Amino acid sequence: MTPRVQFVSRPDRAKIEVLPDTYFIHHKSWTPPNIGVKRIDFEEYKKVYPNIQANQLVFFGLNKIITPGNRTDFVFEYLFTLSTDVRKVSVDSAPFAGEPWRLWFHYGLCRCGNFGTPYSYSIETEWKHWFYREINDSRFEPNNLAICLSDTYSDLPLLDYEADFIDIEEEALTWYEEAKRFTFDKYDTPKLLIQNLLKMCNAKFKLKFSMDSYLEGRHELPDLPVYRFVDEENRRRVGIYNKVVEVGSRS
Repeated sequence: MTPRVQFVSRPDRAKIEVLPDTYFIHHKSWTPPNIGVKRIDFEEYKKVYPNIQANQLVFFGLNKIITPGNRTDFVFEYLFTLSTDVRKVSVDSAPFAGEPWRLWFHYGLCRCGNFGTPYSYSIETEWKHWFYREINDSRFEPNNLAICLSDTYSDLPLLDYEADFIDIEEEALTWYEEAKRFTFDKYDTPKLLIQNLLKMCNAKFKLKFSMDSYLEGRHELPDLPVYRFVDEENRRRVGIYNKVVEVGSRS
């Protein structure tokens, strides 16, 4: 049987068992395999989904199809809760885009995995508490995550992330303290504080380091608290990404 959640290097590497009345639903940036199955761009699917009688829906590019901003659209209410009799498969090029809790969308849509919640908001809330170090453990800690995953296939390589920290001069330390005071005076939420202080530091040190830099290999960073924090978050994300790929590679 087709694994319900698949992370693959190319669309044609997906393992698809074509059932009667199978449809490929894809983001505009994806080109699903041409194997005699009807293919529908998701923007078009949103207009016609009430009229489609399907036994299986295979989604290509769910990371871009569903986002925190559009998850309350009625089409997703239909897909997640009103069409549970239709088998669903999610094929994508990475386990998640942005914050790792979005991994849940693949498993929630396909009704597999062992996350223990039918809603993305509870997963997102847990993630935020872990991100801000308000709790010490989470379902996304890699050893815990392995238990949550099921029905997963992947042919992706493991990511190799590393960061080295370099000492900086006193002038730069003084500048950082001033930048931190400016940021704390202007912003009042942890997310905005981190984002904007990091943005200022990147401009100062001519870097492009971000929460997604785990995708880019090795880095050399100034030894400053904001870079230490974001490096730790990158290590978490690469651990989550690699655990999903590792579990999927066993299928």
